[in-house]
Amino acid sequence: MKFAISAKTQELIDLELKYCAGGFQPLPAFFVRGKGCRLWDVDGKEYLDFIAMFSAVNTGQCNPKIMQAVTESMQQITLSNLATHTASWGPLAERLCTRFGYDKVIAGTSGSEATDQAAKIARKWGNVRKHVAVDEMLVFGVGDSFHGLTSGVWNLQNPSSKRSGYGLDNRLQSNVDPSTGESLTYGDIQAITRCLDAHHGRTAAVIIESLHGGLCTSIEIAYSRAVYDLCRKYNILFIADEVRQGAGKTGQFFSFQHLGEDVKPDMICMGKSISGGIYPCSYVLGTEDCMSLVGTSENACTFGFTPMGIAATNATLDIIDNPEYIARGARLGKWFQEIADAWKYPFITSAVGCGTDMCFWVNENHLDYPVTARKIGALCVQKGLLMIVMKNRVRMSPPVVLTDDEMREGMRILTEALDEVFEYDEVPGEYWPGPE
Repeated sequence: MKFAISAKTQELIDLELKYCAGGFQPLPAFFVRGKGCRLWDVDGKEYLDFIAMFSAVNTGQCNPKIMQAVTESMQQITLSNLATHTASWGPLAERLCTRFGYDKVIAGTSGSEATDQAAKIARKWGNVRKHVAVDEMLVFGVGDSFHGLTSGVWNLQNPSSKRSGYGLDNRLQSNVDPSTGESLTYGDIQAITRCLDAHHGRTAAVIIESLHGGLCTSIEIAYSRAVYDLCRKYNILFIADEVRQGAGKTGQFFSFQHLGEDVKPDMICMGKSISGGIYPCSYVLGTEDCMSLVGTSENACTFGFTPMGIAATNATLDIIDNPEYIARGARLGKWFQEIADAWKYPFITSAVGCGTDMCFWVNENHLDYPVTARKIGALCVQKGLLMIVMKNRVRMSPPVVLTDDEMREGMRILTEALDEVFEYDEVPGEYWPGPE
């Protein structure tokens, strides 16, 4: 079978390359309609959604319950925000705090905004509660966590020439041991232990995605639990970034809940699917010890705690709180893992299913079997299975509402692509046409 990029798709690619800046390097599919776990592109071609828009649509496209709640809200009022009071905000704040056992909550729009706010609050806590000088205070991230690309949190992630080009290599917020320059690699308990043993006195917080879905889940749990225990030992705030891995996709509402019943982060960052992807919402939940430090005119967002966002969040919480929903994510992850464990492809080095966060790594330097992750991903997209490719990793994150039949269909397409990938010299979309 021959594949080609349509004229409509090529026209849209050219427009983006000419007029749009930033973004990532997605595979070439332009969507105009979605329903549940299905998407349709500009040519009317149907796809099975195995990415859920970076885990922002875990409840499926156009979820009817959330759509109804948002539609009813928008027909009553366009916007009520920080210029006044929003009648539904207090009740939602009470619901979030009571549901998860916290004292106060802050609302925003994006996950990056939530993590940025949490890091900002942690710095004030370090100064006021721990009496650390602001010009010496440290906030650490750990390797390969993603907290966003704002100037406040980009520096908590892996060093890169791209970040350096913006002058954002902040020595006070990083994922590098300031004494040794050693990367605080996710999964390396010794590295974070050495760092905090040496610098705990001036460290305000560690922010972490407790489960990455990149290593064996038991290894990830052991590592993140060790980080939590170090934070408790040294009076350091533990900030759980649940923007991607929260909202019920790993078999618990939050991924940190896999670390033990006694684990309670000082702050939790929520976003993406907390509102079903229908309206941009993010939240920071925290203890009184942290959140009482936030005064007036120190945190504000035009589109935080809006009526539509609150309606979307309440409807989404109703869906997630159905026990069958959370159990579904865990079941799908185990299903993928069982399939991947049986693979015999020499170019695949490992595969992990962490709830509906599923991925596998490709040895792109295998001389006998030369293939790239992007080629595999591009072939899947041409066959109607949407996924994302990141370096040498193929990543999938289907909606939690994926049916058994849709899971079988997705695995059939993926297996077919893995079987056939060497039959194609080049697959449309295999090479990114724009600047790196």
